Amino acid sequence: MSKRIERTLKRAFARFVALFLDRRRITPGEFNDMKISRLLVVRQHNQMGDMLLAAAAFRGLRRRFPEARISLVAAPINAAVAARNPYVDEVLTYAKRRNRGNPLALAAFVAELRRRRFDAVIVLNTVSFSITSMLLAASSGARVRLGSTSEPFGHDLSARFYHLELPLPRPEELALMHESRHNLYPLATIGVREDDLRSVVVPTAGEEADAGRFIAAAVGRGSPFVVIHPGAGKQGNVWPPARFAEVASALRERHGAGVIAVRGPVDGSAADAFLRACRIRPAVVSSPGIGFLASLMKRASCTVCNDTGVMHVAGAAGARCVAVFGPTDPRRWKPVNETVVAVRADDGRVESVAVEAVLAAIERLLAV
Repeated sequence: MSKRIERTLKRAFARFVALFLDRRRITPGEFNDMKISRLLVVRQHNQMGDMLLAAAAFRGLRRRFPEARISLVAAPINAAVAARNPYVDEVLTYAKRRNRGNPLALAAFVAELRRRRFDAVIVLNTVSFSITSMLLAASSGARVRLGSTSEPFGHDLSARFYHLELPLPRPEELALMHESRHNLYPLATIGVREDDLRSVVVPTAGEEADAGRFIAAAVGRGSPFVVIHPGAGKQGNVWPPARFAEVASALRERHGAGVIAVRGPVDGSAADAFLRACRIRPAVVSSPGIGFLASLMKRASCTVCNDTGVMHVAGAAGARCVAVFGPTDPRRWKPVNETVVAVRADDGRVESVAVEAVLAAIERLLAV
């Protein structure tokens, strides 16, 4: 089934479901007068960076509702990231593909939501509008439903489902807005304010210990090392792997740094090309868990990577990181954490970034 047909059918189904929903509207003032003890947030995006850049929104929600238990519905790919967010009390993993083909699993998930008797549910859509998230909100049984408006995405479904629609920035505003502020924008309507835009990941003590043991075996306890991740989910974001190899060699010569290469599930060709080009033999860690990876990068002299999820984990961990950017604007998408530095060519092409520019950025970061 094509994506277009699937979207059309989902919209039709959503309009049918809306016929049976309570259509009352509430004002922001009425919502602010409510006592919220159990809050559900639905954000089941499949991009790790999007979830990590939503940290400011969760920080703001925690400040706004300090006594509430905050539950989050997340996609499987982001469950581990969400579980290491200190502002979230509980993560409920919604496996969309599994539940689509298994009505019993879907019914069990909905029953689990309803059992919690949420006072309110907020659907936090920003870069896209998720009909599935909206339907989950309606299924949750929460007393009131809030969510970002669907108007920028070409339909009126949000007006049919939510007791309170939350605004999104106009295109001209969004063009100058960091994505962390984009996540906060709709929440301002209900009094959520937050100036700290930093991402956050808190590894467990076990993950810290596992990373320490791996480092000791890979490069030697107390020895300097760098982490290099040469892959990315989007081909346009992949800096030539041979240039990562040049960076690794230079850092070995200048600083005696060992190299730990991170290989993700979609990094096969880039990782292989990097390893073939290396004049030194890196230690390799394949598909590491989020907490382990964060712990590893925190202890590294620097992480060097593309504009991808690893960059966002580095920022959230407070690790020093130099990220090579291509077409994406780092002013909007780089973590605000000062430990992350973006290198981008004037033409916005990742292959135009020179090795010397990346090495210069690394040296500046190491000197801080």
